[in-house]
Amino acid sequence: MRTNAIMSGIVLGAVAVGARASQAEQDSERKKAEWFVGAGAIVTSKPHTGVDAKVYAVPLFGYEGERLYLRGIIGGYRLLKGERWSFGPVLRPRLEGYDADDSAALAGMSDRRASLDAGAEWSWLADWGLIGVTLVTDVLGQHHGQELELSYTALFPYGGFEFIPSVALRWRSSNMVDYYYGVRPEEAMAGRPAYAADNTFTPLLRLMVRRKLSEKWSALGAVQYEWFASEITDSPIVEDDYATSFMLGLTYTF
Repeated sequence: MRTNAIMSGIVLGAVAVGARASQAEQDSERKKAEWFVGAGAIVTSKPHTGVDAKVYAVPLFGYEGERLYLRGIIGGYRLLKGERWSFGPVLRPRLEGYDADDSAALAGMSDRRASLDAGAEWSWLADWGLIGVTLVTDVLGQHHGQELELSYTALFPYGGFEFIPSVALRWRSSNMVDYYYGVRPEEAMAGRPAYAADNTFTPLLRLMVRRKLSEKWSALGAVQYEWFASEITDSPIVEDDYATSFMLGLTYTF
């Protein structure tokens, strides 16, 4: 159950970026709220030792209103809004957790729980793309950390397709990194020494491609690649310095 939620979170993160770019680009023309629902499949990897890449089916859904929006599992409200910018609160789940039985290398570890992050998001639409800044903090008392993300997203219509590339830089606090990638002294064993992680910066790239099949139906695909810094890769429970995900889906817009 938790793994499926994590997969949904990864893919819907990519879809959310695309939805935000499209919505911002078309906001001046939009006259009513819009819903979309659909389904897709995703292939994803995780950096933890012994955890293999897997394929999952995931739901896709969203709502874009003038101020309120729901992009899969990410929700927010444009409290302040100008012609080309908006600012307001945002809620998003933190789904980096794992169960100790996910791999033999994690045996004896305490489960790392998912959480809910809340904060604020600011976005500005320029002629050359969408700039976003999001700052969130843990509100359920799991990782007790914070994350700051700076992103740039562009929209390129071509040949009936929408190409939506995005680049981002994430800063994660030491509490967050240590919770999900650290090893507590009581969890240490031969071959798995105690490890206390520090705060870190991680860059990532996303690309979403959307093709309208009819007035209501659209096909979409997304890929995301995130590089991990040494604060994460030096952990004895991490074997990869990256995480990737690929998704294909079909959506219906109301």
